[in-house]
Amino acid sequence: MQAVKERVLLVDDEPQILTALEDLLGDDYTVFKSESPQRALDMVHQDVDIAVVISDQRMPQMNGDEFLSKIGDSSHALRIMVSGFADLPAVLRAINEGKVYAYVTKPWDEADLLHKVQTAAEHFRLTQELEYERRLLRDLMDNSPDGIYFKDADLRFLRANASFAQSIGVANPDDLVGRRLSEVLGAGHEALALESEDKRVLQRRQPLLDMVRRHYGADKPRYVSETKAPIKGKSGNALGIVGISRDVTERVNTSEALRASEGQLQQQTRILNSILDGMGDGVVVIARDGRTLIQNQEASRVLGVAARDVVVEGWPEAYGLHQLDGLTLLDVAQNPLRRAMDGESLVHQELRVRNSVVSGAIVAITATPLRAPTGEVTGAIALLRDVTEQRNLEQQLAQSQKMEAIGQLAGGVAHDFNNLLTVIVGCGELALEDFAVGDARRENVDEVLAAARHATLLTQQLLAFSRRQVIQPKNLQLNEIVLGMNGMLRRLIGAHIALVTVLQPDLGSICADQSQLEQVLLNLVINARDAMPDGGTLRVETEEELLGEARAAELGTTPGSFVVLTVTDSGTGMSEETRSRLFEPFFTTKEVGKGTGLGLSTVYGIVSQNHGVISVNSAPGQGTEFRISLRRAPNGERKVPSVQPGPSSVVAATVLLIDGDDAVRQITARMLRAEGHTVHEAAHVSDVRSVAAQAVGDFDVVLSDVIVRIADLPERFGKARVLLMTGGGPLPRDAEDSLCDDGAFLSKPFSRQQLLEKVREILGPGERKTDAGS
Repeated sequence: MQAVKERVLLVDDEPQILTALEDLLGDDYTVFKSESPQRALDMVHQDVDIAVVISDQRMPQMNGDEFLSKIGDSSHALRIMVSGFADLPAVLRAINEGKVYAYVTKPWDEADLLHKVQTAAEHFRLTQELEYERRLLRDLMDNSPDGIYFKDADLRFLRANASFAQSIGVANPDDLVGRRLSEVLGAGHEALALESEDKRVLQRRQPLLDMVRRHYGADKPRYVSETKAPIKGKSGNALGIVGISRDVTERVNTSEALRASEGQLQQQTRILNSILDGMGDGVVVIARDGRTLIQNQEASRVLGVAARDVVVEGWPEAYGLHQLDGLTLLDVAQNPLRRAMDGESLVHQELRVRNSVVSGAIVAITATPLRAPTGEVTGAIALLRDVTEQRNLEQQLAQSQKMEAIGQLAGGVAHDFNNLLTVIVGCGELALEDFAVGDARRENVDEVLAAARHATLLTQQLLAFSRRQVIQPKNLQLNEIVLGMNGMLRRLIGAHIALVTVLQPDLGSICADQSQLEQVLLNLVINARDAMPDGGTLRVETEEELLGEARAAELGTTPGSFVVLTVTDSGTGMSEETRSRLFEPFFTTKEVGKGTGLGLSTVYGIVSQNHGVISVNSAPGQGTEFRISLRRAPNGERKVPSVQPGPSSVVAATVLLIDGDDAVRQITARMLRAEGHTVHEAAHVSDVRSVAAQAVGDFDVVLSDVIVRIADLPERFGKARVLLMTGGGPLPRDAEDSLCDDGAFLSKPFSRQQLLEKVREILGPGERKTDAGS
């Protein structure tokens, strides 16, 4: 910025002189010219910013000394007289009267004249600044509501304003000049104490700031705050003091009120902090400039990093905020805090936190704008909730529901297929009896029966997966099962795979079906063998494990003691995608014709049916570990169905046969009648009464599909032996109870021999039909 030039007024009756002076001064000053002294007086009176007046002495209308004298005190302009004639008395008179700053003779020395003008202009500028400062000080003193005073080194007042004088009861501040405070107020305790304080300021040459005390001389309780500072000379010694006193009664009263409510405020603050730190959600409040205004303990835990002042665009990198894939950092468009700052009223978003502390938690963020009272968005508020466990449970639930749906489908297929197989087996066996030994047609029937037996194994796998297989559990030692199958397993896996067994001694018992556990171990070993085509190591281990709440919840079970079977191979491993579908029936990674996809689904069904859990750890090229956890059996033996051996002789009985499948019911009746039993058929429970009305006497055996509720049978059947048939459907509650109470079950498909032996078993010795001839 260009500096403002000082103003110079040239007065001379000769135009050529004015021109010469303008040429000399025009580059450095703003020059005004006048040939008339009277007109020049008007210019000086109208323009107070004229710094220098240069006037000729001899002018026809008015001499220079008279002109300069008439300027008077109305202007602070410095005056320079220029003359070509020696009018010494006039010059001396003007200088002595203080009207002339300098005198220059014609012809002038340009350098000397320029120096004099420069010095005069600088003097004018300094005078103006000093006058401005004096005016400011005077205005400050006169208009300030605060009391202001100055004292010399003897503590006598040099100056005081009206506010200070009135505060100590003095009407005119000039009455304080030259007097001490103790002389004004009297040598009382307060005045002497204040003067003692003033002396310390002078001695120490250090200010006293905001000293609050009760106001002296006041009728009502009032308080003043005084600040005193030393006035130092060039050598640093104290020449006096300056003091400012302010009425702070309102401030003191407010402070007292604040102190009175301070306890309540502190309590409220503690409550607020407790609420924030006790919340299950993290709370973060950030300003638009990136300052973190609030971050509670839960937010720090969820983010894994303490609060940082970072602009919202830098949040993803600072805290490790990724998309749900856990690999890609959030960009600006996806950042929920950025979206809230851009004005979105409510932003819901889930992301993954992955940094040096947090390994990949899923966090749900709800962000809203932080607004000022004017409505302007000044930042963002975010609620953070760790939903990792919830999402994992939802995924487990979805997988469980998926497996349950597939299991229901598999169980339904197995149930219907078993009914068909029952008819095939029954008809095949009856047909076989019609052919003489050596008849070529027997070979065809044998092939049909062999195929039916293979199909039965397939349906048994489906039922195991769907957890609808009827089991007979008892207390077992897992170590004994592993040792008992050790030889078979070694032959099964081949010489190119090393089998290592590590069995924990004194292992607790489990309550399970032995054949099912053998099937589980067998399927896992086969799966491990197929994963090591080039050889490797297969480890079978047993141990006990006490699951706490956290680990049990992770596995989807309840806490307690478990016996664990672990099967580990050093094979090819599997990807996460394969592992997620591992237990789906008919899912297999093997070539067509080399696997049914039911082995692991059967394992899953058996483990679930026995109230156990299964976990899998695997990665490509790093092998696979299966952990089967079965709850340890409590003390005492569980009662299991007992079987009484039947007599070798045939005992004829009256049988009530109930089955909704006509083909199954008819072939079963044919097999029973061929043995000499009297059979009454009913398709449904609703048909039983009419069928029973045609029978003579009581029934000895009720042979019914499990879909029939035992409690729905008429009371007259209370003494009859009950034999339930199941093709894999869910058991009614009373059927489950009968299983635990020596009830009898016959699984479909069954052979004629299995059917007749089961009937003999439940009849027991000595049971005979009353109307065997009918």
